[in-house]
Amino acid sequence: MTNGQSSQPENQDILTANPAMPIVRTTGRTLRSTSVSTVTRLLEYNPSGGMWQATGTAIAHAPNVTDLRSPDEIFFDVHGRGMRRVSTHGGAIIRSAMAPTTDLEPLHDDQKLAGAVKSIPRPSFNHPKRNQAHIHPKVSWTDASKKGSIAAWRFILTPTGVFIVAYGLNVIAWGAMLFFLLLDVGSMSKERKEVWIEIDSQILNGLFCLTSWGLAPWRVRDTYWLLMWHFGSAETSKKSIMQLAKQNSSWFRICDSDSGECETLTGKIAPPTKTWKMDFVVINMLLNTMFQIGMATFMWVYNRHNRPAFGVGLFIGLGCFSSLLAGITSWWEGRKVKRIEGAFFETHVEEKQESIEA
Repeated sequence: MTNGQSSQPENQDILTANPAMPIVRTTGRTLRSTSVSTVTRLLEYNPSGGMWQATGTAIAHAPNVTDLRSPDEIFFDVHGRGMRRVSTHGGAIIRSAMAPTTDLEPLHDDQKLAGAVKSIPRPSFNHPKRNQAHIHPKVSWTDASKKGSIAAWRFILTPTGVFIVAYGLNVIAWGAMLFFLLLDVGSMSKERKEVWIEIDSQILNGLFCLTSWGLAPWRVRDTYWLLMWHFGSAETSKKSIMQLAKQNSSWFRICDSDSGECETLTGKIAPPTKTWKMDFVVINMLLNTMFQIGMATFMWVYNRHNRPAFGVGLFIGLGCFSSLLAGITSWWEGRKVKRIEGAFFETHVEEKQESIEA
């Protein structure tokens, strides 16, 4: 028997002895690709940077008197930002405006600035052909109050609204209890009071870890984009600032004179945001995570008898302050954007129903 003839049975014996090998390789590749795609989708998701930032942007884009007295329906997106569903059939006029010229600080060279974002980042919705027939009269104050109550309930039902309400109530409740215990309010014994102070402190520490560490992957991602924006190549810098602008579309604006027309309710476009404010928000969010690591170290390594009080006070103060600064910046810039451009909106086409005769 020749060598060629003898090799074929041997190969067949190997495949027969290991029939599951091709299946194992295929399953392994499938699991790896699924894991990579899942991680990629998670990192592409854009949650708020923290509790204070989520609250700040929600307050900045909350329905105001103009929104409530308009005939448009008020609803909220997944980030808890108030929006108006504008009717194009004899409804409010949606005006077009030219984007202002960019006035960026000299953080990049001229070539990188030339590749900056070409459009103002905002939620993308379908904008059918506009009908500028007339503007509906304002609704009464009674109807506006009812609309405000309905809008408040709709906000609570959003994912961000549920998180803000549940998380905020827990922080307020446990924080107030800790405050009164430290003030020696009540007739509790000293030992029992110290136990409850420790319980309250650990619960609050866990709540702070939930946001600081749970959002850490996205904060690290934003920091990477920030570094690539400042120090990357022209193409990388452009992609990075586009990602950051999309992530922070509630309050950040960057555009240039070639942007073309943008649709807003007021016919005005907010000017570009100072670029240092993006650095300020992203860095403070990252610092919040780092300060929480120090806070958790003191809370978990030491017990209530030998824990250094200065360490707990230092890190809890720095952590809360850094997150608060980022939230205040997002709120302040977000309210300026809404005051100039008006509320986010989604156009809705009203079609006349006509009876069809048989």
